[in-house]
Amino acid sequence: AWLDGDSTAWAIVPLRHFDRLQGAVLLGRPLIDRQLDWEDFDLLTVVGRQLASYLSEQAGQRALMEAARFDEFNRRMAFVLHDIKNLASQLSLLSHNAQRHAENPAFRADMVKTLGTSTDKLNALIHRLGRYGTGREAKVGDVDLTALVREVGTRFDLSDRVELAGLEECIVRGDREGLEQALVHLIQNAIEASPDGVPVCVSMKCEGRRALIDIVDVGEGMDAAFIRDKLYAPFVSSKQGGFGIGALEARELVRAMGGRLQVQSRVGLGTRFTIELPTSGSSAQPDDIFTQEAA
Repeated sequence: AWLDGDSTAWAIVPLRHFDRLQGAVLLGRPLIDRQLDWEDFDLLTVVGRQLASYLSEQAGQRALMEAARFDEFNRRMAFVLHDIKNLASQLSLLSHNAQRHAENPAFRADMVKTLGTSTDKLNALIHRLGRYGTGREAKVGDVDLTALVREVGTRFDLSDRVELAGLEECIVRGDREGLEQALVHLIQNAIEASPDGVPVCVSMKCEGRRALIDIVDVGEGMDAAFIRDKLYAPFVSSKQGGFGIGALEARELVRAMGGRLQVQSRVGLGTRFTIELPTSGSSAQPDDIFTQEAA
């Protein structure tokens, strides 16, 4: 009715992209009223198809952006699920040992400390869920690497699965929370990859302007193809029930604070992950330090 009552309405041009109608354009009556000829129809057809392609491209771009946002959400959720899995493993180990060492005052004190730490970690995970998609900037500062490695190592003391070595005094530039999280991921993965009863070695040393943290296991190891194509691919894991996220998140956390994560592995011999960080007071950027020394 509104179209019939509008005396200025003249022609409708369909906007077709392939065989799909993207919309329509209503043209007003020209100042000189005349019949349309074949040249007019061809021109309107070309313009309509061009406009339809723009609309289709815009809709496709919008869909891609929405898919990217969902992909980012799913990736962060996978990281959170992986962290929850690690916390559940620690609490399960604590519950198992409580049946044997509940009367030991030292164990009870350590249990209270572990429960408090686990609670803090769960609250941090809830906070991360509340701000998904916003990212987390690494809070880079001076970190007592020796104290941090000892603290992380004590979480696995009750299982006798971690041996600490070479804990010399060392202050690095990094994000303490991110570095702690990366260490827990790599140590947990190394324990799960190792045979029962065989410990994982965690060592550290300072070499000039950089510090090195090695996490070494004697598990089945990985071949070059797996390291190249699958180690850092999300949702790809060599472990039964694994998320395939730990190594990827550890690498991203270390990179975010200006460090580097390297891996060496041999099938049948084991794997060594090495975290490289600049020491406190280094004037050069971490990438410059690593590039110069590598050369």
